[in-house]
Amino acid sequence: MNKLTFVLLALLIGVVACDSDSANKADSESVENTATEVATETTSAVDESLITPADISEEAQAEMYNFIMEYNQCMMKGRLEATTHPQQVQQAANDILMKCDEVLEQLKTHLLANNVNEALVIGMTNKMRSRGARNLMTKAMNNMAAQAVAAENAQKMGEETTPAQ
Repeated sequence: MNKLTFVLLALLIGVVACDSDSANKADSESVENTATEVATETTSAVDESLITPADISEEAQAEMYNFIMEYNQCMMKGRLEATTHPQQVQQAANDILMKCDEVLEQLKTHLLANNVNEALVIGMTNKMRSRGARNLMTKAMNNMAAQAVAAENAQKMGEETTPAQ
C-alpha cells in the first residue's frame, strides 16, 4: 500500500507541477489532501489481487509518466494558444480539454493493457481531467480579469493625459 500511496502522490504532484504559478500553500495542501483522499478511497476498496501502476514494469511506468507529462504539456500549450475574448473563454477551454482528452484515453488504454485495476485507472484519469479543467478555467478567468483592469487603467491614463477643454 505504501507503493500505491507514493505513486498516487507522485502522479498528483506531477499534474500540478506543470503549473508553476500554482505553487502557493493552498494548492500544496489541496494536493496533499487529494492524495490522501485517493489513497483512502483506493485502500478501502482494495483486495489482495489489485494491480496498481506501481506493480507494472519500469518500462510501462516510464510510458505512463510520459503520457502524464504529455497531458500536462497539452494543457499548458493549449492555454497559451487560447483566445482571450470573454465570450470565447469557455469554448476555448472546452476545445483544449477535448484535444487533451486524447492523451488521457491513451493513458487509460496503456494502463488497462498492463492489467491495472480498471476502477483505479478511471478514477485517476477522471481526477486528472477534473483538476486540469479547474486550473484551466481559473487561469482563463484570472486572465480576463487582468485584461479588464489593464483596459480600465489604460483608459484612465488616456483621460489624464488629454487636455481639458
